[in-house]
Amino acid sequence: MEKIKKILVVAVLALTLVGIFALHVALPDGTVSDAERRPLAQLPELTADGVFSGDYFEELEEYLLDQFPLRESFRRLKANFQTKVLGLKANNGIYLVDGHLSKLEYPLKASQAKLAIDRFNAIIDSHPQLGKVYYSLIPDKNYFMAAANGYPAMDYAALLAQAAGIRAEYIDIFPLLELDDYYRTDSHWRQEKVLDVAQQLAAAMGTAVDGMDKYTAESRDGFRGVYYGQSALNLPAETLTILKSDVTQSAIVKSAEHAANMPVYNWDDFANTDPYDVYLSGAEALITMDNPLQTNGRHLILFRDSFGSSISPLLLSGYSKVTVVDIRYMSSSLLDQYVDFTDADVLFLYCTSMFNAGATLK
Repeated sequence: MEKIKKILVVAVLALTLVGIFALHVALPDGTVSDAERRPLAQLPELTADGVFSGDYFEELEEYLLDQFPLRESFRRLKANFQTKVLGLKANNGIYLVDGHLSKLEYPLKASQAKLAIDRFNAIIDSHPQLGKVYYSLIPDKNYFMAAANGYPAMDYAALLAQAAGIRAEYIDIFPLLELDDYYRTDSHWRQEKVLDVAQQLAAAMGTAVDGMDKYTAESRDGFRGVYYGQSALNLPAETLTILKSDVTQSAIVKSAEHAANMPVYNWDDFANTDPYDVYLSGAEALITMDNPLQTNGRHLILFRDSFGSSISPLLLSGYSKVTVVDIRYMSSSLLDQYVDFTDADVLFLYCTSMFNAGATLK
């Protein structure tokens, strides 16, 4: 009887391995993981140099892991087992608190923050023709979630103290924000929740922007943020909302990367790998938004990360023109070829997590 059991175990194991191999051969290789928002490893080329150096086997292992049959199902099974059965507090660096997902971001990397601050100061110092210059920091979700729930957290006080080295006027928006102003499965804030932030920024810069009475909310269900796929936890989808107004609808929006004008919001981009691209088409190096309904002649240059895509439309009503610049994708040495800095207001608006990756700013 014991011998039969052993034979059955070996047979089941052999059939499982054969079945997995058959599925791997039968199924086409994927190119992109929509859940993780990254390209999947492809079958490496077999070369003598690769074999002798060991690189081929490392690449082959990565390929087999990425192309494993039913990979997403196994990822979800692993995540639930680790968090719900083993009681681990994080999976792939992602943790869950009160229905909100976030990615651990610690400790503060002062050397990286210095690179960002030096980059901002270099831009300020090389443009004496500027008007007034401001900066503001957006707290990432860990500011609300990490330390209060026993997770390691960045030293935000130290970051704010270091950021005081930016040669610009600070606008404090921390008191205006809370965890529910952010998407549960994503890192970003919800546009409909941060109109008060836009109003605070505008007031500090000496202008005023429209209130909620000027906007119409338009929503789509089915939003799943960046942490949804990275966590491999099956959480409910969310609703993404845009705020439309006469200003956003009449704005003339141009990108340095495209010949044709573009809309402020494009629902076609909701089908992208990152649905947050609905706002100003996501990652763009340089965008100009002209507001024909505002005659004050004021120009705002907004240096931003991805958070700026959703708040810049809310700032537009206070300016005749808003230029949105992302120096993660455009070298600051090229700015003078595309941007007129004369008498413009400048706002450096970045999430705290970006300061831990200051080397990404060009």
